[in-house]
Amino acid sequence: MSDTNCRFVITKEKFGTYSLYRLQDNKTGEYVTILPDFGGSVNSLVLKQNEELLNIIDGYHSVEDITKNLITSFKGSNLYPFPNRIEGGKYAFKGHTYHLICNFPQENNAIHGLVYDKVFELISKEDGDFACNLILRHITTETISGYPFENMIEIHYKWDEQNQFECTTKITNLSDGSMPVGQGWHPYYTAGNVSVDELYIQFPSKEILDLNEKGIPTSKKSLYKNFNSLSQLGKTNFDSCFVLDSESENAEITIENRKENITYKIWQQTGINKYNYLQVYTPPSRTSIAIEPMTCAPNAFNTGDGLIVLAPQERISFVWGIKRTV
Repeated sequence: MSDTNCRFVITKEKFGTYSLYRLQDNKTGEYVTILPDFGGSVNSLVLKQNEELLNIIDGYHSVEDITKNLITSFKGSNLYPFPNRIEGGKYAFKGHTYHLICNFPQENNAIHGLVYDKVFELISKEDGDFACNLILRHITTETISGYPFENMIEIHYKWDEQNQFECTTKITNLSDGSMPVGQGWHPYYTAGNVSVDELYIQFPSKEILDLNEKGIPTSKKSLYKNFNSLSQLGKTNFDSCFVLDSESENAEITIENRKENITYKIWQQTGINKYNYLQVYTPPSRTSIAIEPMTCAPNAFNTGDGLIVLAPQERISFVWGIKRTV
């Protein structure tokens, strides 16, 4: 049970036949919800805008919704041990060739990792006057087709007054040899009752990767700074990966709805072995936009572009978050 005398509390609730954790600020009413039975996914995030509570993450509304649509939309999903795509589900590492299940058969690719539908166990939850903290964990010890590396992934979720939502991913190599690692997240964002065409966005891209018709990078990159300043999305279509300008410790992405005076910022940690890539996707409905922090480029297990290699017992971590601007 949560101590309701605290300002920041965590409650466990039902999500159909599954569970949901709610991290809430009792003073403002703001909160974030996490689905531990689906890879620790981030399913909603409610911020205060113009003295009203507004959900800015387009998640799943029911068990029926997530059961039907998870493997095509991956809303809010934890993308591990690789984000995005691996061409043909095949890669070579340390002299061995591995074959992953191609769970995106229309492209003949493996996509978005192996834990988006796995159960994460509760390690700890803590209420507080200044913040609340939730830690979930998943340990892989069995041999998985295409990724036979023992490993542990911990997700630390924090909700506080100053930074709002913060998500830290910690990965540990438990195997006897080195292992390849990539990680990312797949939240879809909204900002009020408008199409994404009406939104203004800004992100500090340096380059855009040239992708083929199956979403796999070619060897080409080109400069891309179209949204380095706040610009209206309009009819721009994205299913694109950007290399970020990582000169600062964090890269900030701004989303603004000028019609309804709604603005918030998404940020991701950049630097060596951090979230130096950003995937942006506009779904056909154009009711939301996916802003995906990634540690590596698509197909990194083959190209090495951003790939992290962990030595036995080595641990690594990276952080992203969301905050209101007023």
